[in-house]
Amino acid sequence: MTVPPRLSDALADRYRIESELGAGGMATVYLAQDIKHDRKVALKVLRPELAAALGSERFPREIKFVAQFNHPHILSLYDSGEAQGFLFYVMPYVEGESLRDRLAREKQLPIADAVRILKEVADALAYSHARGVVHRDIKPGNVLLSGRHAVVTDFGVAKAVTAAAGKDTMTTVGMAVGTPHYMAPEQAMGQGDIDQRADIYALGILGYEMLTGRTPFTAETAQGILAAHVMEAPKELREFRPGVPEPLAQTIMRCLAKNPADRWQSADELLAHLDLIAATPSGGMTPTHTRPVKGVGGPPPTKRRNPLVWVGAAIVVVGAAAGIWMATHGGSNGKIQRIGVMPIEDISGKDSIFVTAMQDALTNALSQLGLVGVASRSEMMRYKKTPKTDREVARDLNLDALVQATVFRAGDVMRINVQFTNPVTTRSLWASTYNPNVTDVLAAQSTVVNQIKAGIDSVLAPKKPSGASQ
Repeated sequence: MTVPPRLSDALADRYRIESELGAGGMATVYLAQDIKHDRKVALKVLRPELAAALGSERFPREIKFVAQFNHPHILSLYDSGEAQGFLFYVMPYVEGESLRDRLAREKQLPIADAVRILKEVADALAYSHARGVVHRDIKPGNVLLSGRHAVVTDFGVAKAVTAAAGKDTMTTVGMAVGTPHYMAPEQAMGQGDIDQRADIYALGILGYEMLTGRTPFTAETAQGILAAHVMEAPKELREFRPGVPEPLAQTIMRCLAKNPADRWQSADELLAHLDLIAATPSGGMTPTHTRPVKGVGGPPPTKRRNPLVWVGAAIVVVGAAAGIWMATHGGSNGKIQRIGVMPIEDISGKDSIFVTAMQDALTNALSQLGLVGVASRSEMMRYKKTPKTDREVARDLNLDALVQATVFRAGDVMRINVQFTNPVTTRSLWASTYNPNVTDVLAAQSTVVNQIKAGIDSVLAPKKPSGASQ
């Protein structure tokens, strides 16, 4: 299609627009040349009616935070702004194709490819969610395939649109923020408290489609699809592709639970299960062409493997050393005796004093839970901006679990994301998000610390060492 002359003129001093690449519910995408840096870029221009509703200042301000993201599976944000009434944002131009293009060509993907893409998208979501950003529009068109890797685009755009419009609902000026086929039930119903579990639902639909060649719900209208998300149960994935290993099918179907509380509760938790599936030969399922060796005792394998057998086999594959450590630390036997609070991340860069004081207060509060030990703040501060993994930190200090938190301020409201994790499996044992008003910063900090203490205590309560205080 022809590029609108007024758009070309408005951006002529910065970008030379070459052609249209595609259009979606919120924006039209153009291939452009970044004149200053002499590079190809993807220029996305919001639809005129949406731009008019948002205004020329709020959208760039809301999307600015996402420009700080730095992750191998998240497409960077180069630029954003307004020019003669056009609201736009700019991302790298990725050579390759979108997952939508590949699905249109192949319909169903090889199982190994589908698992790899799911893992990489989940990894991107874990990074984003830890920083308080829910994508809200995970779909094949927003997953780009560059070489052997998946890169997620448009992080923060849907959130920026709803925030800039001054409301957090399913629609903005009559348009869906999100895509009907991939909307979680709570999005479809227009609920305002959308959290990371909506992205997990959408990722489940992504996996369902990659493996079966179809989405779980179809209807003649968008309203019909939205109603199906809320009212209908999806058919079992293996009805359409019996060769999918049962553990993988179960993992994806759990993503599609109607009630957010019944899904995986975090992308980190989902990623840990996908890692186990990827590490297990044949995804934890005996290949259909194998047969028991003649003369070897024991019954032939059944068609359905016990999920517990799959989990046990996967743990062995992860490594004997990790298994031995898990046997004497937090994990399968639940003996969490020593924990540490990782240096709290101040994402907005405005609250270094707050996070320092909060880490002290949280360390002191957790010391009252009757554990064998809680690492001191000075011990944990050695790992601020460390290249070491959680597992390495835990091994250094002989810890069974880690508390990790991020803090982001927007005016007088602060978002605090907290996770209590097993450092071996990276599994989330407990997680919560708090949004205190910090006009009275000491009261807000005390309240949140006590709530975190109570949440972690609820995990530890039945597992405290013998003789611990109750």
